[in-house]
Parts: sequence; structure tokens; C-alpha cells
Amino acid sequence: MRLLRAELGKLNRPLLWGLTVAAMLFCVLLAVGGSANASGRTRPCTGVDCTVGRMMALTVEVHTAEQLDPVAAGAEAAGLMASLPGALVIALLAGGHVGGEWSGRTLKNVLTQCGHRWRVLAAKLVSLWLAGIGVLAACWAALAVAGPLIVAADHLPDPHQPVTVAAALAGEQAGRALLVLALFAAIGVLAAVLTRGTIGTMTAAAGTVLLMLVVAALPGTAAWTPATWVQGWMGFGAGQKSITALPDNYWSRFIDSGAAPPGRLAGLVGLTATLVVCAVAAAAVFRRTDVT
Repeated sequence: MRLLRAELGKLNRPLLWGLTVAAMLFCVLLAVGGSANASGRTRPCTGVDCTVGRMMALTVEVHTAEQLDPVAAGAEAAGLMASLPGALVIALLAGGHVGGEWSGRTLKNVLTQCGHRWRVLAAKLVSLWLAGIGVLAACWAALAVAGPLIVAADHLPDPHQPVTVAAALAGEQAGRALLVLALFAAIGVLAAVLTRGTIGTMTAAAGTVLLMLVVAALPGTAAWTPATWVQGWMGFGAGQKSITALPDNYWSRFIDSGAAPPGRLAGLVGLTATLVVCAVAAAAVFRRTDVT
């Protein structure tokens, strides 16, 4: 625990706070855009289909107001952090927090204080994961404050959503996002021990996630890629609606739409196996790395 506290202390730097503020702002801007789009659907119309069109527009407005509920907003924050924006945040943090130990020539001092390399690597991984959870919580808080204001500004209807329903949706998605954040953190740590530098870690971690999305879009490969397993585990593109189609915009749209989305169990097994492989590979490489 002492080593983990030390690693969390190292994360208290401008990089973390800057990324947190940027993620919060991005999340709020997505909500503003989604709410504006929903409120703009109700326009004067004439003709036979007018009533049906207005009813559909009202349904969209009610759904948007539901997603901007202070409690249900956790599902939006989880969707953001479990998709491409969250992966990029973790990649940047990994570059400064893990890869920076090589660039700053401080890793030797760390190993002098704790000779067990696997403990050092585990502390890096867990602290990076906790930082991602902190960013998720900050995004949730930002939407919880801004959501009701956005709904009032765009005159969206009150959805009368029970708190229990909102809490169940937000809790489920936030809980599922924890596994995805752990995978992103493991990819970042592996990238750091392979590249041994700040820029290399950021580039390799972000490039790996982008490569996952590209490979998932190739015919016949979608069912066997971590990108598709994230989609299945989080429920992206499978009836999981978002105020701005966030998962579709930042994750699922890169995936072959002709393939059937994987189920929750397939996503869980695939992500867990990938996480273990990345962690074991990072430990094996780090154990043989010369840090002198």
C-alpha cells in the first residue's frame, strides 16, 4: 500500500488535472450538442405524418432528458471513458506516469527503494487504473451539474424517471467501464516497458487502440478483436442509446456493421484474457529490462 500511495502521489501533476478538465469539458459539450439536436427535432409541420413525426420527436426529447439526469449521467461518463476518448486519456497518463520514469531517469531510484519489480509495475498499473476511474467520476460530476441546466435551457420535457432506474443504468455502465479502463491501463503499461519513454508510450498506447479499431473493421476479424469485445461488454450499438450516440461515434462505428455484435459473456472473457496477456507480457519484459 505504501508503494501504491507513492505512485498516486506522483499522479498529482498538471497532466492529470489538465486531462480531467478536458474530459469534463468534452463530456459537457457532447451533452450540449445532443440536447440541442433533440430540441431542434420539434418543428412546425403539415400533412398526414405530422402527428407521428411530433410523437417521435417528443420521444427523442424525453430520452435525452433521461440521459441528462444527474444520476443517469453516469452512463454517459462511463460510455465516454470506455471508448476512444477514455483510451486516449489513459495513453497520455501512461506516457507521463510510467514512460516518464525512463525519460526522467528516475526508475533506478524507484527500484532502489523497492527491489521487487513486479510490485513496482503492479503499483503503476493500479494507480493508472484508479486515475482513469477518477476521470470517469469527474465527468459524471460535470454532467450531474450541467445536465439539468442544459435540459432547462433547451426546454426539454421532464421524463419523470425514477431514481432507481437511473441509478441502475449508471451503476451498470460504470461498473462495466472499470474492466475496460483496466485494459487501457495494461496496454499503457506494456507500451511503456516496450518503448521506455514518454512519447513512445503515448504513441504506442494510442496507436494500439486505433489499430484495434481498424482491425475490427476488416471483414472476418471483428469477432476476434478487443475493440469488438469492448462493444459487446459495454453494449455499444446493441440498443444502448446515448444522448449523442457517443459509443457509435467514438467506438462502434469503426466496427464492421455486418457482423453480429458479441454478447456480454464473450466480451467479458475476451477483455479479461487480453488484460492478463498484457499484464504478464509487461511483467516479463520489465523483469529483463536494464534500467541502468
